[in-house]
Amino acid sequence: MRVALYGRHIETKGFKSFFQNFTQLLSIHHIDYEVSTSYGEFLKKTYDITCNYCADTDLTPEHFTCLISLGGDGTALDTLSLLKDSGLPLMGINLGRLGFLANIKMEGVEDAILALKNGETVIEERALLEIQSDIPELNQFPYALNDFVVQKRDSSAMITVKASLNGSFLNNYWADGLIISTPTGSSGYSLSCGGPLIFPGSKSFVITPIAAHNLTVRPIVIPDTQVLEIETQSRADTVLITLDSRSFVVPHNTRLTLRRATFDFIMLQLKGTTYMDTIRNKLLWGADRRDGV
Repeated sequence: MRVALYGRHIETKGFKSFFQNFTQLLSIHHIDYEVSTSYGEFLKKTYDITCNYCADTDLTPEHFTCLISLGGDGTALDTLSLLKDSGLPLMGINLGRLGFLANIKMEGVEDAILALKNGETVIEERALLEIQSDIPELNQFPYALNDFVVQKRDSSAMITVKASLNGSFLNNYWADGLIISTPTGSSGYSLSCGGPLIFPGSKSFVITPIAAHNLTVRPIVIPDTQVLEIETQSRADTVLITLDSRSFVVPHNTRLTLRRATFDFIMLQLKGTTYMDTIRNKLLWGADRRDGV
């Protein structure tokens, strides 16, 4: 068995010791590993750690059992642009704070390695958003695992986002912006703006306004079979668009089409781990002292 490793290029106290212990556990359990080239160069330069490298083009099921991300949710999100439509699954080790995608705690690393070796993991297929536009920079990799966001920039004035579903007018959103979230991203920015939590695999997206001016406008859940078309207007010359953690400044009168991508993001979860466990542990969902837990 062979796995690939990836992490962000951020120096963290205590990381070298963790990485050495982690890779030693892989070796003890006879799991070979390689690191993505850019990450390997970072490890060598920053921590004087030498590893075997793998090219990004080798991140496929033919070469590896999975890709393991070492970091937080942002690190896990970064792997989308590496894995693309390869079908290679991701296992996320949480070295950060919250950990929805990278939900395996540091103290549970050896259990995770054993589960991987023994085939005691569960595959989850996470829906992606695909954005179509005439903006070359955006079209280089127009996919998002968490959410797509359009919001105001350079001005305190709100923007207007005209939205249509399958060619039928939905609404003019007068707001600071608009979030279109996948089920995976429903626990992020959308949630903080009043959107609902949606279970992975629900086959739906959420449209959540950011500080809508019209109080009757609320988040709406749509089937992920729908095609959403939006057109932005702003007093400023530009608006800001984000796909997960990637940001783009685009003209104020931009038109975009959003739909579910033709491929999914594949994740490996440990058996016995449920979405209910995650939201209870990470968000203290439903925590009540009367429950006595």
